[in-house]
Formats: sequence, structure tokens, C-alpha cells
Amino acid sequence: MKNFYLSLFITFFTIFVLTAYAQAGTLTVKISGINNPQGLISIGVYSNKEGFPDKGKEYKGAEVEANGKTVNYTFKDIPSGTYAVAIIHDVNSNSKLDTNFLGIPTEGYAFSNNLFGAFGTPPAFKDASFQFEKDKIIEIKIDY
Repeated sequence: MKNFYLSLFITFFTIFVLTAYAQAGTLTVKISGINNPQGLISIGVYSNKEGFPDKGKEYKGAEVEANGKTVNYTFKDIPSGTYAVAIIHDVNSNSKLDTNFLGIPTEGYAFSNNLFGAFGTPPAFKDASFQFEKDKIIEIKIDY
């Protein structure tokens, strides 16, 4: 009887994993408006409001060289759900968004839905978020 329950568990677990994997897709982020082909473009994909948009707290992240006026990056194996994207143009490659003495960013930044907060504050996750089902392309313009 133990073998029957073990086999049943393994079967359901396998179906669950295969179903979840089959629903995953690619998210391509097309970034435009880069005004300086130096440093890194840091892209973070966030799956909830916790930690948004702090670097290092994203669901998936990537850093791409800023080698032109546009950058494209594709994240793979993203499951269906609600996400928001935050982007930093880290010109001096110090792994953070530099700000002036008032806290206003001195490097480029952007968010999904092309939203910007007031006085250097980020928009809320619910405003920057979008529904992801499978294989989506979003276009975001950096603000400086």
C-alpha cells in the first residue's frame, strides 16, 4: 500500500511540475532612450510589492552593457502572474542608483508601464505592474 501512495504522489508531483513549466514563457524588455553608452543597464523583474524596486530583491535580474541607445534583454522561464520591471542605468557601475543631496536620481531609471514617481520616488508596484501569461514584449523608455 505504501508503494501505491508513493507512486500516486510521484505522479501528481510530476504533473504539477510539468504543468507549471509548460506555462512559463519569455519576457523581453526593450529599453530605449539611453543617453550614454557607458556602464551597465540593470533590469529587475519583481513578482510582488515586497522589495520593489530595490536592487537585489527582484524575482529575476540581469545586467547588460550599455553599448548604444537601446538595449534588449529576454528573461526565460517566467511563470504566468503579475510582475513589474525596474531599470537603472548605472553609468559608473557602482551597483546602485546614484542620487543628489535631495535624493533625486542623477542616473537614468525607468519602470514598466513607463511610469515615474514624484521627486525621485518610485511608483507603486500596483501601478507599474502588468499581467504576464506567456511570451510578452514590453517597451520602456529611460528617464534622466
